[in-house]
Amino acid sequence: MAGFNENMDALQQLLRRQDTWQGPGRGAAREERRHTGFPALDRLLWQGGWPNQGLVELLCPLPCPSLLHLLLPLLRRREDGARIIANPPARPSATALKRAGLPLEQILVLQARERSTLLRACLEAASSDTLDSLVLWAPGGALPTGTLRRLHMAAQQGRCLFLLVRPRRASKQPSPAPLRLLLDVDQPGELSVTVGKQPGGRHGQQCRLVVLPEHLRHPPPPCATMATRTRRPGTATAPSPLALPAPTSEVHP
Repeated sequence: MAGFNENMDALQQLLRRQDTWQGPGRGAAREERRHTGFPALDRLLWQGGWPNQGLVELLCPLPCPSLLHLLLPLLRRREDGARIIANPPARPSATALKRAGLPLEQILVLQARERSTLLRACLEAASSDTLDSLVLWAPGGALPTGTLRRLHMAAQQGRCLFLLVRPRRASKQPSPAPLRLLLDVDQPGELSVTVGKQPGGRHGQQCRLVVLPEHLRHPPPPCATMATRTRRPGTATAPSPLALPAPTSEVHP
């Protein structure tokens, strides 16, 4: 009997750990959700949207320029708390972010030369209880499982949604993140999303998202195919003062 009680005590301690995920029980209410802004993706996710807190991994071919467009609905939510965009492959344009409806007074772009400095800053920010969300493009090199676990626990402690962007090859590494999404860029402005892992055990579902409007998904035509009209028909233009005189065929003795 004593051994049974000891095992029950150990089980209760394990269940109280912040990094232990428990499946939904009968009649259990789902956690608070954040709509992704894309109904097809909301239907794929067990919670009907992004989780309220904790680590989410987005695995894609880097730099994946369409990824930020996927996250714009999340970042422009009118909620308290700052949002950090850390180590992006290109510095976001403040004008473009404002035009997209993001609250610039709540957006912080974080860059650091040292990998350890960047990870430490993100870890402390996520656990501070002052962030609404944090998007981190993982610095070069593999991230140890222990580092991933600390990031997940920090996000849970600070009630922050931590979105970690990693290369596709990282899908082979076990991760404590309850939600992992695999992204592919099929066409400019489009993303294919595959659920690699999520609470509830449902994985493998797929959807295709259009993250850019039609007029932005196609590059402009090359200059060679555009009309080259520099002046109105029938009008003469004055010679340029910098133009050189045309060569003459006259031969002087």
